[in-house]
Amino acid sequence: MSDKNAKKFIIATIITPIALGAILLSLIYIYDPLQIFHKSFFDKPRFFGEMRIGAKGIIEHYDYDSYILGTSMLQNTSAKEANQKIGGNFVNISPAASSIAERAIILNFLFKHKKPKNIIYSLDAFSDEMRGKIDFKLLYDDSKLNDLEAYLNDRFLICILTLSKNEKCIGKPDIETLLQWYREEKQQQRLGGFANWIKYNPDELKKFDLFNLKPIIFDEKLFDTTKQEQFITKYTIPFIKDNPKTKFYLILPPYSRFHFKVFPEAFIERKKVVLYLLEQIKDLDNATIYAFDDLDYPDEIANYAGDTVHYAQDMNSIELNAIKDKTHILTLNNAKSYFDKMEQKIKSYDITPFIKALENIEIEQIKQ
Repeated sequence: MSDKNAKKFIIATIITPIALGAILLSLIYIYDPLQIFHKSFFDKPRFFGEMRIGAKGIIEHYDYDSYILGTSMLQNTSAKEANQKIGGNFVNISPAASSIAERAIILNFLFKHKKPKNIIYSLDAFSDEMRGKIDFKLLYDDSKLNDLEAYLNDRFLICILTLSKNEKCIGKPDIETLLQWYREEKQQQRLGGFANWIKYNPDELKKFDLFNLKPIIFDEKLFDTTKQEQFITKYTIPFIKDNPKTKFYLILPPYSRFHFKVFPEAFIERKKVVLYLLEQIKDLDNATIYAFDDLDYPDEIANYAGDTVHYAQDMNSIELNAIKDKTHILTLNNAKSYFDKMEQKIKSYDITPFIKALENIEIEQIKQ
């Protein structure tokens, strides 16, 4: 190879990857399905239901002044209904199965960029667990450059290189219904009673053994909630204290009575953590806890979609009504009677019909 050809080869070797990299970066910026860098260039905005990575673009590029930020317990909450009943311009950015640590990342970003009037927030998943498939924390730091990492994976690179308009690549257009899992056929099938759990979600039955339940002992000393209290002190309370002009509507999701019957430690956790939170916010005017465990609603297993905690969409409307009407408010003054009533309801809850239902099917099929 001549010196001249060698120079050309070296230049081509250097320039080609740079040019290809520049083309890829340009495509990422233009395509940008998560709306990290700009609003969608499509005729209608598109949004992703995975809110760990989807919330950033919504917060940064859209003019909402109120936010619904919970777990799947709040994903069915209608932003339009919240607008009508509470006021404001709501959007639902609730990541499924999100810990309060994950939601703190989003809250921190939200308060850096906006001054929200209202936040509806679910009191659950009191942990520091990070469940996102990618390191979504990078999206919410101060660097734009590392945001590119959200796209450097098989899922998005194929979409970007093909400029795909597939829903899996660019999201869905209706942000109102984006997260509402109750609309899915499988969820509708699971509602309606224990028989539908057996038929449409038998794996749920592996999580508990109704034939060998231990006697319920509600001894608070048997369950330590120090970590949960530390997490809520770190990941929730500071946002309430530091933003007195933002109204925080804290929803205690009403899990089924069945849930607390088979997992009594969950009741102790709920009681101790909520009492701790009540003490911490007692002098704050911008935070209110709404609780529904004393209703008859959790007694009816038909209200739950194939598992012990995910209630039907009508409960989300009940929660909004409570905010509007200033009802179902939990305070230090009424907390003892509230949890006493809840405890009694759990103790008297009869699981015999569920045991008989299981006796009528092949038990080994469930245990497989």
